[in-house]
Amino acid sequence: MAALATIAPFGFSFDPVRLLTAYRSLGCTACQFYRSEENPPSAAEALRASLAAGVPFDSIHGRFGAGIDPSAPCAEHRRWCLNLYEEEGRLARDLVGESGGGASPMVVVHPAGWTCGRALLTRQEAAESDRYREPFLREFMVALAEIGERLGVTYLIENQPFNTWMGSDPALLAQRILAVGSARIRMCLDTGHANITTGDVAAAVRAAAPAIAYFHIHDNDGAVDDHRMPGEGTVDWTAFAAALRETGCAAVRMLEVFHDEARVEAAVAAGLGTRLREALAL
Repeated sequence: MAALATIAPFGFSFDPVRLLTAYRSLGCTACQFYRSEENPPSAAEALRASLAAGVPFDSIHGRFGAGIDPSAPCAEHRRWCLNLYEEEGRLARDLVGESGGGASPMVVVHPAGWTCGRALLTRQEAAESDRYREPFLREFMVALAEIGERLGVTYLIENQPFNTWMGSDPALLAQRILAVGSARIRMCLDTGHANITTGDVAAAVRAAAPAIAYFHIHDNDGAVDDHRMPGEGTVDWTAFAAALRETGCAAVRMLEVFHDEARVEAAVAAGLGTRLREALAL
């Protein structure tokens, strides 16, 4: 049976213990560490919250943004990214191990940095940028796999919306991940991003299933990446659940939703757990 997990945001306006406790009542058995770059927590602070709520870490969301570009043409920058994600791998190993997660630690990695001003690429521009960057991403992933083997950490390459230089085609990204030939390089399929770039999340699951080891689960209107709860946007969750069953994909379903504590508590009381079990084939 697949597990349900949640994002664990630190350094924002959330009370992490209250939020994680609400998600635990929803059935979440693990969480993914996510921090504010402007106000990052200490590892000790994050661990205290995880232990207090009784929700262990299974992964971290690796750092990302305009200045972190693993498929950049610049070899020196790619080496810098490798060093960064080695540090992230060590952090994941510490948080997962010390919180009692028990699983092999995982780190989510964006395959490219944001575009200038986070401007949206056209489909043609995205495809052209993706083709140009393919050899750079491959070189990066091969080297990252070696780091993963050394640390015992799995790196999850996440599909992106159109404001990132590479990774908007989930099926193509999955092919490139599998071509590395390492179990330490796998895919995090982001349903909200796939809804924006493909309009058919179920088809993305079917195409990428052999590479998927984790899900970022959220909804949107097909245009704005605003991280809604499943059922609040245009994703066809009935078709999504069918695709999960057809492919036998048992990857963790992690809710990457940034609703405040009171809103999550109200949704739990209103029966969100039952709806999620159906929508996510739990």
